[in-house]
Amino acid sequence: MTSRKFRKSPGAGFGQYPDSVFSQQGMEELHPQLVKQARQSGQLNLSNRGLTMVPDKVWNIAELDKEEEKTLNSLNMDSASNENWWDQVDMTKLILACNKISAISPQISNLCSLTILDLHDNQLESLPDSIGELQRMSKLNLSHNRFKEIPQGIFMMKELRVLQLNNNKIEVVDARISDVNMLNNFDLANNEIKSLPGSFGFLTKISNLNLSNNQLETLPPEISSMAGLATLELTNNQLSGIPDSMQELSHLEILYLRHNKLTSIPVLTHCINLKELHLGNNRIIQLTSKDVENIVNVRTLDLRDNKITKIPDDIITLQLLERLDVSNNDLSTLPFSLGVLPHLKAVQLEGNPMKTIRRDIIARGTVGLLKYLRSRLEEDEIVELQKNGGNISPVPLSGSPPIPDKYTLKTSQNLNLSMKGLVELPDEAVENAFEAKVQAIDISKNQFSEFPSNMEKIMPQLYEINMSSNKLGRIPSFIALGELIQFLDFSNNKLSDLPGEIGGLRHLREVILSVNQFQAIPECLYDCPKLETILIANNQISTIEVEKLSKLTQIAILDLQNNAIQTVPPELGNLAQLRTVQLEGNLFRMPRAAILVQGTGAVMAYLRDRIPK
Repeated sequence: MTSRKFRKSPGAGFGQYPDSVFSQQGMEELHPQLVKQARQSGQLNLSNRGLTMVPDKVWNIAELDKEEEKTLNSLNMDSASNENWWDQVDMTKLILACNKISAISPQISNLCSLTILDLHDNQLESLPDSIGELQRMSKLNLSHNRFKEIPQGIFMMKELRVLQLNNNKIEVVDARISDVNMLNNFDLANNEIKSLPGSFGFLTKISNLNLSNNQLETLPPEISSMAGLATLELTNNQLSGIPDSMQELSHLEILYLRHNKLTSIPVLTHCINLKELHLGNNRIIQLTSKDVENIVNVRTLDLRDNKITKIPDDIITLQLLERLDVSNNDLSTLPFSLGVLPHLKAVQLEGNPMKTIRRDIIARGTVGLLKYLRSRLEEDEIVELQKNGGNISPVPLSGSPPIPDKYTLKTSQNLNLSMKGLVELPDEAVENAFEAKVQAIDISKNQFSEFPSNMEKIMPQLYEINMSSNKLGRIPSFIALGELIQFLDFSNNKLSDLPGEIGGLRHLREVILSVNQFQAIPECLYDCPKLETILIANNQISTIEVEKLSKLTQIAILDLQNNAIQTVPPELGNLAQLRTVQLEGNLFRMPRAAILVQGTGAVMAYLRDRIPK
């Protein structure tokens, strides 16, 4: 028998496939070798094969045809040629990308275990509603097709985490998009969308959202409810402004607004984690002191191709700034204070009518330019700039902790005294934080053995508390005063319980309790209605109480690694809201490690399959 040549599949992890998809060229029957490998691995890759339609065998790949039944019946169970047909697994991953497929059969619902479906770069205009029956779907790629609307079946996919619909012809986003509320990554770039429904704001778990290259003229105010948003891309739209409510996106780290119609810097006061702000190619005419105060923590500021005529001396407030691009504006000078920014590595200036700085100085690059600007300042001016605008406090007395000034706290909204060797929290720091109305406090990696009692005064204004890596043995009941708290980090302490009052924190979203002495998940956490994340690894927890966990309708991430859990209740698999469950390093034998390494989807499916019918 002559050997057939094999080649590697385009996608990793699919083994080796014969040169032809079909048993005979031009026929629509899958090659037996492909069928065999798909049944064994649960994965099938038919990308870049020139397909105009999907072979019917794909939708019924688990079923034996007449020829296979005949072959099976002729085999002795002990025969060496037996191919262990009973070991086949359900299809979980199907790749049909880069073909010419224009229709998908309603029989796709037969693949009920499918978690990943890739149909990018085809000619699809619609999908059958039956695709909504694929309730385990976690990643769906429909980019580079011809969709004019989001297929209705998608709104039924409650487990969907990643949805790629970029490079289609979508004009309208259905209000039912809010039903897909477990989405983490959503790409709608390069479509023809002019507006978004208010319900878009209910997609609270999205961390990456791409809406670039559309026709958006406005954004719904409800976008402020997307609390998990970290990266938002809105480049190349028709936006003349963004809602003031967007400043409530406290976890936003990267914002792209290039190539729009903005005339001023957006108000982003409470976006305290914002690291990159891209506003190039707009119609912005000025950068004011107030604008600078609103973006105090940015590392990258892109203002190129606007009409800005002046940069204020208050640019010194941006103490973390690393890159500044003001190319192609109307600047004739730069503030000398730019020269004392401690982390500034790159300044791009080309295309400005500079009058007060010689060309040869600009030609020296960023280092030479900043050196020149600093040289124009007297030493007392530098000290004054640092005192009034920088986050460099006056030199403290020997042995005393540095106290951030009120101005710095007001702009950063964050009291950070991490790694200062503190055993007590200075009253002056608390008073400054109170007057500045700070929203976050970080006193991690110190020597606190008790929760600072003077924090009671600022508790009602706090959104975030980080006291990780201390020596805390208990948390006081007055923590309940923090009605606005969304984030608590008490990891690496000596805690064995939490006060019941924490159950009254109605806005708490994330709690980190790893590396403590807990023997169970604290009861109070089950009463926090908005809790999304519990990280409690490296403790002594022995049981998982599914009935109590089910009360947390928003819970999405549960880390129980390295505890003393002896059994994993199968009912845990019914908690559809969980998108990440980590159980490694415990005492149980089932699920086996081989299942755990496959990820949350495999673990949850395994558990559901073991629930008594």
